[in-house]
Amino acid sequence: METPTETPRRAEVLAETLERYLERGARANVSKLLGRARPEDVAPVLAGLELERQIEVFQILIEEYPDAAGVVLTSLEPSARLALLERLPPEQTAGLLEQVPVDDAVYVVESLPESLQERVLELADLKNLTDVQAQLAYPEGSAGRLMDTELFALPESETVRAAIAAIQDQRDVEMIFYLYVVDRDGHLVGVTSLRQLLLSKPDRQLSEIMQRSVIKAPLDADQAEVAGLAARYDLLAIPVVDEQNRLVGIVTVDDIIDVVQEEATDDLFKVAGTSEDELLYQERTLRVAGLRLRSLLGSLAGLLVTGLLLWWFQVRFQDALFLLAFVPVITGLGGSIGGQASAVALRGLASGRVGGEPGGVALFVGRQVRVGGVVGLACGALAGGAALALQQNFYWGLVVAGGVFVATLLASVLGASGPPLFDRLGLDPALAAGPLIAILADIVGILVYFGLAHALLAHLRS
Repeated sequence: METPTETPRRAEVLAETLERYLERGARANVSKLLGRARPEDVAPVLAGLELERQIEVFQILIEEYPDAAGVVLTSLEPSARLALLERLPPEQTAGLLEQVPVDDAVYVVESLPESLQERVLELADLKNLTDVQAQLAYPEGSAGRLMDTELFALPESETVRAAIAAIQDQRDVEMIFYLYVVDRDGHLVGVTSLRQLLLSKPDRQLSEIMQRSVIKAPLDADQAEVAGLAARYDLLAIPVVDEQNRLVGIVTVDDIIDVVQEEATDDLFKVAGTSEDELLYQERTLRVAGLRLRSLLGSLAGLLVTGLLLWWFQVRFQDALFLLAFVPVITGLGGSIGGQASAVALRGLASGRVGGEPGGVALFVGRQVRVGGVVGLACGALAGGAALALQQNFYWGLVVAGGVFVATLLASVLGASGPPLFDRLGLDPALAAGPLIAILADIVGILVYFGLAHALLAHLRS
């Protein structure tokens, strides 16, 4: 078994050797090296080369190791893959996509800019690209887009002996984890494991040993739902069926892992107020700035509202400007506790722990409010004590402590309820876990703080 240090060292040696051969122009040596290396190890090494070198090496892969070239292409980071494909003729890209499974080809094509994607798909007379076009017709992020159509299924009348022989004859199927059983019209009626198949008597029919309750996903199911099914039931593959319950594809564990990583990355970028497209265009400053600017303009609008509120209250509290000293405390704590609650809510929605049962959202929000109340009491006591020590006035301490407590409590409500509310409305819940919560928490905190100060203004002036 490889130790954790062996893989980085192997990649380092591969990179050094490849660079040396390229500098010497030793194409034959480069070819031999690529033939011995694993495609998954070649991808990060290729991305570390200058673009011209990348193209040179990739052309060798295409010409001499087309299967490995397809694996390398799908293993590259989005920006490196885009830079490479922009320099390849569309005909060559289309031919390359024939070497990979349809689901991987779909993944590559949908990651391309629209103009390049259209140029590649114009070559639909190539066999596998017609399959790619058909799969791209399904909604983005759906099971139909994600599935592998090269599946293996047998009729329920087949015997165990015949089923084992049929599996042994398989060459084109990417992976066989389970044996899916269909009726004469292709409807999915059951599933059995390979272990169960091998332990059953050879003359028994599949209908006798199969499990009739099948965990499956419709074509339009969201890919996050498919990943959730696999995680909940510890499955290595999920069958995909059409509206008539006909088996049309499977989503395998490698794609499920990719979905989990993709969903987590996408949520992270949205919480930060940007887009996963940054990975694709990270070398293009103006494009990345444009992606961030959309969110920042919303934040700017919210901050301008906050600034106007501060100005409006400042005019009315000219003789109590000490209040402004604790505004950063109010806004900072509110934004932090709101962000924490929204992050937990977002993760809970993704894993099914929030909203998975009746009343689940209310229970979750209640727990987060209790946590926010405890945090608000602790922070409010400390901030109120500081105000009391500085002003030697009990009411100053009360205003600051009360403002921190109520602002923190309300921020917990906003943070915990925002993502589930967006999810209920059919919007992306990650949008409610980013700058939006921070802005709302700031505005609510300031209104609460100065509202409490206004109610006790006579005592603050004494």
